[in-house]
Amino acid sequence: MANDDYKLEMRKKMYRQSYGYLIMMLVMILTLTACSSSSIHDYNSGETATTKTKQEDTGYYPDKKADKAKNVISDDPKLLQDEDFEISYRSHKIDKNTDIKELIHKWGYSEGFEANNRGYCSGNGTYRRWSLSYPNYEDPEIDFVVLSKIELEGEELVDGESYLVAVSLENPKFKTKRGLKIGDTLGKVLQLYGQPSTITNRSLVYSKNGLHLSINWDTKTEKVNNIFIEYNMEKSVKQQRSADYVEEDAQPDPDLEPYTIQREQSFTTTLNGWGEVKFISTLKDEDTNDLIQAKFFLEVNSDKNVGNKILYEFPEFYGNKGRMIDRIKAVSFKDLNQDGCTDIVIIADYITGVNAHGIETLPVAGIYFQKKDKTYTTLPELDKSINQTGHNRTLQNVIQYVSKQRINVQ
Repeated sequence: MANDDYKLEMRKKMYRQSYGYLIMMLVMILTLTACSSSSIHDYNSGETATTKTKQEDTGYYPDKKADKAKNVISDDPKLLQDEDFEISYRSHKIDKNTDIKELIHKWGYSEGFEANNRGYCSGNGTYRRWSLSYPNYEDPEIDFVVLSKIELEGEELVDGESYLVAVSLENPKFKTKRGLKIGDTLGKVLQLYGQPSTITNRSLVYSKNGLHLSINWDTKTEKVNNIFIEYNMEKSVKQQRSADYVEEDAQPDPDLEPYTIQREQSFTTTLNGWGEVKFISTLKDEDTNDLIQAKFFLEVNSDKNVGNKILYEFPEFYGNKGRMIDRIKAVSFKDLNQDGCTDIVIIADYITGVNAHGIETLPVAGIYFQKKDKTYTTLPELDKSINQTGHNRTLQNVIQYVSKQRINVQ
């Protein structure tokens, strides 16, 4: 418990009292009562943090309710309220309705604004996304992420209608409403906020009514290194994306949102019927901020600007089912059922929970079998069997297990 040190000191003092034995007994009784009644969550209940989806009972993995999880949450944090996403800077309340023009009128543009291309982050002919940093851009305490409509004033392009997209806390002297600051431990995050809405490999996300509090930590020090609050992120993404020119019926390019290419697991390869292509592994962050899931593509093997780079989008990956993918771990191209076609084995790590030391993961495997028409299909029952029996830890595990099965792909 968070107050163990305090109780230990109290017990030492009580031993010195003449009536110490009696008081010691009372303290022990109270301590046991408090321990038995406190709500301790271990985040390994078989549910993802976001979907509460029941995981498959493999009967293979040991119960990971480790002792290290016992001090993750010492009490039951209150439910999130809109005010939990508010912060105060220079005695000014910052929330989803903050007027950016008013802030600029009060504080002006900070040092480094022009030198940093007026805070430019991204944009197109209609909108620009930019940052407003205080007290300066060199060593900011806080960053305001802004979306502005580009307008023409005379012969000069200026920021027209603008609104606050998000805020990034960069200095430990600023705290959230619940008292969290940069430098605090992951354990403190869980004590203050409880179970997150979303867990990724380096952040915990708490969400309510379209507001998102993203707490990022350093995996080496296990301490918070950034606090990022989203107020109007979904709105800004939709507006900026809608202003981009997209050719009718064009395939999405995984270089663009919402895909993030996993370059270490993307390869140039030769596949039956396709010739030399690029196999692209990506992670897709759903617009709803619910699950980060794996998506795979075949892409034209050319560095030239090709109109439609994507040749083929693979079916749903087995590992996505009710899970949040942390990373694509391994990919193998091999004819598994001896039919002359190239099959593809994929192993990913998915997130099972979080404790005071970071995230916990387990492997999940899935296979794409190539059909005679060169497209790919999955065999969900085989994928299920591979993972239930625990033959999913390495590519060799998967290949050896599948080689003993009778597989017929139509």
